[in-house]
Amino acid sequence: MLVPSFHTFKKFLVHFLLVLLFQNIGIFSANLSTFRSLFTRMSQLQLSALPNKVVKNASVESCAAGCVKETDFECKSFDYDNAIRECHLHNNTHEDLVAILKVAPNVDHYRSAFQKLFNRLPNQVVTISHNRNVPRVSVEECARRCVFEMQFHCRGFDYEQDRKNCWLTDDTPQSSGGVLMRHGVDYYEKRNDGPLSKYVCYGFGSLPPMEGYQIYNKVMLGVTLDACAQLCTAETSFQCASFDYMFTTQACHMSQYVAANVRGMDTNMTPQYRVMHYEKKEKFLEYFYATPYAVVLGHNKKTYHRVTPNRCARNCLEQKEFVCRSFDYQIQEGTCLLSTKTGSDVGGLYYQGLAQVHHFEMKPFLDCGGVLTSESGNFASPNWPRNYAHHLNCSWQIRVPRYKVILFTFVHFDLGRQTRNPCDDANDKLVIEELTTHGLVRFCAALHLGGYVSQANNVTMQFVTNAQHDAQGFRITYKSDWPCHALLIEDNGEFASPGWPAQYPANSDCLWTIHAPHDARVHLRFTSIDLEPHGVGHCSERYDAIEVYDGDSPVAPVLKRFCGSEVAQSVTSSYNILLIKFTSDSRVERTGFHATYMFVYRLTTTTTTTKAPTTTAKAREDYSHIQASSDLIQKALTAMFFEPAPEYPDGNIFSTKPYTVLSATTTTYIVNVKHDDIDGTGNGVDKTNNYYNNGVFIKTMWILVVSLLVLLILVVLVLALVCRYYRRRIPKRRNVPNFPFTEENLSLYEKKNAVDVESEDHDCLDTVVSEPDFDLVLDPDIAFSNPLYEQRYPNSVEDNDASHLSHG
Repeated sequence: MLVPSFHTFKKFLVHFLLVLLFQNIGIFSANLSTFRSLFTRMSQLQLSALPNKVVKNASVESCAAGCVKETDFECKSFDYDNAIRECHLHNNTHEDLVAILKVAPNVDHYRSAFQKLFNRLPNQVVTISHNRNVPRVSVEECARRCVFEMQFHCRGFDYEQDRKNCWLTDDTPQSSGGVLMRHGVDYYEKRNDGPLSKYVCYGFGSLPPMEGYQIYNKVMLGVTLDACAQLCTAETSFQCASFDYMFTTQACHMSQYVAANVRGMDTNMTPQYRVMHYEKKEKFLEYFYATPYAVVLGHNKKTYHRVTPNRCARNCLEQKEFVCRSFDYQIQEGTCLLSTKTGSDVGGLYYQGLAQVHHFEMKPFLDCGGVLTSESGNFASPNWPRNYAHHLNCSWQIRVPRYKVILFTFVHFDLGRQTRNPCDDANDKLVIEELTTHGLVRFCAALHLGGYVSQANNVTMQFVTNAQHDAQGFRITYKSDWPCHALLIEDNGEFASPGWPAQYPANSDCLWTIHAPHDARVHLRFTSIDLEPHGVGHCSERYDAIEVYDGDSPVAPVLKRFCGSEVAQSVTSSYNILLIKFTSDSRVERTGFHATYMFVYRLTTTTTTTKAPTTTAKAREDYSHIQASSDLIQKALTAMFFEPAPEYPDGNIFSTKPYTVLSATTTTYIVNVKHDDIDGTGNGVDKTNNYYNNGVFIKTMWILVVSLLVLLILVVLVLALVCRYYRRRIPKRRNVPNFPFTEENLSLYEKKNAVDVESEDHDCLDTVVSEPDFDLVLDPDIAFSNPLYEQRYPNSVEDNDASHLSHG
């Protein structure tokens, strides 16, 4: 048996520890879900030093994973040759001064970016007792050391900027009781996936008190920092936007305000006052890394005033004039400064001390495809807002609810040099594909494409790149909406005005054509109608209106016209085609309308012959009565639910027989049975019907009237018997006076022995309550005597005696 060498065992042990390390620190989180995200790409550059290891036929992701998991040497960076798909691993970087970066076509240099795993708080430290000191290293190297630390669980580090000292620690603000102010030292806290990941930490400080305003909506005592974040996230009585956590008392102060609402944070407190401020990451702030107290100096492209941080992030994401990569936000004035640069583009950020200006850098989009099922969202080329990589094959499938379409907006679109045909293999291309009612639609997006409206609710976008060149890429937003023009051929469908239940757009002109099979009609039902209100009278073409045409064009007869706000109504076509037209002007917009439809199929009829039994005349008469009743019921149901249809232009006439609605999975067959004339005269049915109308109907009505009278008499007799029974068994009710007793002016005896007056009850259903007799007095032989009561009310005995004498 072969015994593994010590070197092999060591490599296995180190690799096992690395796997445990990545599981513990949460590398594979929502924001950093790939090894590629731990590195920063530097296009068309190569390290001049010889590689320590070469990996052939590798992708960028596998190359990044190999660099992170390398155990033979410390891999700090790598070069990737896009032409031959070759990976060169290095144990140094261009900052080590032993190698430099040089220009190399088709080669990209990737340097580590472990600093993204930490949240920086300038001029603050977490503790004065650290686990390890690493002298004379950069911030990136210190972050790498913390990530790969094996002897203890490194949760962050303090970094001295002047001396370049790295202090690793397993303490957190929660375990150390908050941060301490220390000039020239920055604290880097490892990001996590817990409740705190939904908040931006601004470090030491709190919301300032405002005279006349209640800053905090709720205060919870004795909770941890994570529990405070969870409570703020789950709060429903108000919109919790931020919280201040006081470590000395473990108090969670939740507020509906952010620092920008109250003109900044309050940091003028003694260092012993351990408090930190956290603000919730709203919808658009989730796309950015926050670096408090830092700015990109002198590289701002556009400025907004009096906006919130979330609104500033939205402006950066929706900016079409340029590619916004970051923004600086001044809290005290609410100023938003958009920029095309990040800290790495300008050689680093400029730190403002405790001046309340914070830097937000857009996170790279990492997903290379996926399935998007929400009704609105966005996606971008991998590594956006930076250049995308080579040899990509990404596919996004966007699905929205049935009967809706998808509106795509190309915020930015740049795929580099393109030939005349966007689908050429020499180009990087974005292929759009969908299956519509007219067939498969497939084309390549061109550079001038600003938006696209799908014809179906399911669209696939495939992004394919080659090894020749790269570019900025694209960023696309989408949302679902009701189509303004559609051909509806499926049974049991629905449609609505664009934007419903929100307001429809102005100057709309929409057409929907519902096409049923040839032997069916269209039954349309409006569930909601809310249009621009009209004046008194009929609908006018000058206002918003809905018109339903009995055909496939506006020249067909108008079945119905709707305007204003109306209740739900139904319309049925005469043929198998129905056209709905919706128009709106430029003045007033409301919520619009929503409608459903279904196909109504005519009855399938067959004729059978049933030979009447040759029996006696009495049997034939009974059989005629039965047949007449069946025919009468059939005619009544037909007249109740359906009306005769008019003639087709080609001469075909819909049957006056009843129609039935057929589902997609169930087929209903209704057969009408026609019997031979029993008496041979041809008038048997009419005679039977006359007999039925004159005889059976009158007898049935008399039976119903007599039955009701008998039932009413029985109910009255039962009620009389029950009343008599309970009148004899239940004693007569007493009239009890309702005295307003109080503890101050009545004794216990008076409360207990109030005399009742009996009254005759002559009716078991009605009880007459008489007024209390205030002339009644208590029995003097058993009068209640209480010395304390007599001392408090000395005249009460005399008054009682006097009352007794006067009524005696």
